[in-house]
Amino acid sequence: MTPTNLSPIHRRLIVALALSGSFLAVLTQFLLITAFPRIMAEFDVNASEVQWLTTGFMITMAVLIPMTAFLIDKFKTRPLMMIAMFLFCLGTLVGWLAPSFEILLAGRIIQGVGSGIMLPLMQTLLLLIYPREKRGFAMGLAGMVINVAPAIGPPLSGVMINVFEWRAVFLLTLPLAVGILLLMFLFMRNVTEQRETKIDILSLLLSTIAFGGMLYGFNTIEAGGTATISISVGVIALALFVVRQLRSEKPILELRVFKVPIFALVTVISISSFSLLISIETILPMYVQNVQELSAFTAGIIVAPGALTLALMSFFAGRLFDKYGGKSIAVIGFVLLSASTLCYSFILDIDTSLVLTAVIFMISMAGVALINMPIMTTGINALPDSLVPHGTAIVNTARQFGGSLGLTFIISFIGRATTETADPFEFLSGVKTAFFVAFLFAITGLVLSLLIKKEKR
Repeated sequence: MTPTNLSPIHRRLIVALALSGSFLAVLTQFLLITAFPRIMAEFDVNASEVQWLTTGFMITMAVLIPMTAFLIDKFKTRPLMMIAMFLFCLGTLVGWLAPSFEILLAGRIIQGVGSGIMLPLMQTLLLLIYPREKRGFAMGLAGMVINVAPAIGPPLSGVMINVFEWRAVFLLTLPLAVGILLLMFLFMRNVTEQRETKIDILSLLLSTIAFGGMLYGFNTIEAGGTATISISVGVIALALFVVRQLRSEKPILELRVFKVPIFALVTVISISSFSLLISIETILPMYVQNVQELSAFTAGIIVAPGALTLALMSFFAGRLFDKYGGKSIAVIGFVLLSASTLCYSFILDIDTSLVLTAVIFMISMAGVALINMPIMTTGINALPDSLVPHGTAIVNTARQFGGSLGLTFIISFIGRATTETADPFEFLSGVKTAFFVAFLFAITGLVLSLLIKKEKR
């Protein structure tokens, strides 16, 4: 069945299922963070070890995302989506019943496999189901999934863990995931077109080493030598992977899309905006807890209005894209990000009003919403439909790695300003410096956005 043969009702059903599954996948990535102290106590692991529950999930997703273009070309939409959702359900079940930390980590990795397939598939599905003139609306819906789940995950899990135990996080998502899987079995249809392709084992191995090694290195940068070796091996493997893809007639990831100038430029801009999103969402709760010495729950409450702003603006940004194109609203988005990060750098203090902090966060999230999905859609629209799966896979891979690197770089300025005394004033100095670096990221993104040629509409 082709996208044009779908009835409006069936199209909405397919979109709703894809968005629901992807929302659970993204939400799960961040739900467990607030449970780390209790997991450490139950399984007797330290802070470095428990962090693997997030790092392992991210590495697994990063390894899978580059392969999704091959999987979408090889397999039909319905079975591929169902396999991804089944793996997510299986990983959630394993995490809920885990008797040891090792089993819990295995469950997270299985969840990561399902999520790594589901997210690019969801974006590809939306881009193919909707005509080009409505892709902004479609990606606005995707933006609500990708941007909002990270913001509401920690406060939601904080409330749950205060009332129940940490396993409730898995128990919440399991019945929802099973329900979505059942609905996929009943209503999902095949909308992607398959083309002749083959499994290139060496390319898959190189991509695993490259993306897994680099992301592991970036997330363990404080380990020094180990991280350096991991990044070096990853870079070498990435270079070999690129050469092999460019020489292959049927690569698993079509890197020739970078020959389209607007796509290459948009990929770099996406890295900048995603780095700012996860950096601001990470720094602000740290500031509230370590500088103002308030609770994690209070930090969650402060970011809640920003999460709502992100949800609403992501939806409206899609409609604005369909009307005005990506360049204009991306420029406005980076202006808002530049202004908000500069405000944070100058006005944050020990006793800064929580209301003011929350309002500036809302402004920054509005800016992110005007950038992320519209700018990605601008790049994807420059590609033929046959290359949409490869375009979405490449942009998502770049966002994962670029975002991880950007976050590590920006957060490092907090570490440089603090000592083992954990003095709030030292931490505040680091936070203000980190926000100024984020401001420089935003200005860079603004300049790059101005270089985009305005689309003919």
